[in-house]
Amino acid sequence: MSAERWLEGLRVLVTGAAGGLGRALVVEAHLRGARVVATGRRPNLDTVELPDAAIRVAADLRDPDDCRRLVHEAAERLGGLDIVVNNAATLVCKPFVARELDDLQAAWEVNLRAPVIIMQESFPYLREGTSPAIVNVVSTAGVNGGIATVSAYGMTKAGLIVVTKAVAREYGQFGIRVFSLSPPAIESEIRRTLPTDLGVGTDRVKALNALGRPAPPPEEIARFTLLTASGLGGLVTGTLVDLTATAY
Repeated sequence: MSAERWLEGLRVLVTGAAGGLGRALVVEAHLRGARVVATGRRPNLDTVELPDAAIRVAADLRDPDDCRRLVHEAAERLGGLDIVVNNAATLVCKPFVARELDDLQAAWEVNLRAPVIIMQESFPYLREGTSPAIVNVVSTAGVNGGIATVSAYGMTKAGLIVVTKAVAREYGQFGIRVFSLSPPAIESEIRRTLPTDLGVGTDRVKALNALGRPAPPPEEIARFTLLTASGLGGLVTGTLVDLTATAY
């Protein structure tokens, strides 16, 4: 295996593949030798630029049955699963006092329920996989509450961090690693929905970073994520990998 193809022959499922980080994860996995199923909702999944070899499987993660179908179709198309990256997320930006039950429901369905179902359905395939791993992409909002108006997002990400730790303990006996990863701020659809007066601009991101770095390109985050999910990251499980370089 080439030193640069550390996912050679592995089978990878990436959710949220039409977004900035999701697309980078699909591209990077392909470059590193993996076979990839990329999923997202139509029409975004149909129009995003992905490697020709990537298998597109449209799914609406708000629907539990679609979550289940996605996993089984991905495993069928790939001949199994080795790495699952739960990257999809949704954000409703509202003041807490204006938060409605429908907003909480929308955040819970995609940000927490969908990853839980996908982890459950992936289990029998991962047990038979090579260096199997699950990565749950979370956020510092799940640790420190995040900026104003994103309380539902932070609540669901906090839940996913806790579930990750529990699942890691349960799945570890089968050799399946499970960890969460908090990426630094990148230009994304979610970030672009945030009001500019919340102080999430480039200068603010750089000021909060202990290394004084601006938001990194999604390709850099994707590379680290997949390297850690590969066999080269074999000691990482049951933990939150924080790439924000921010002291909170």
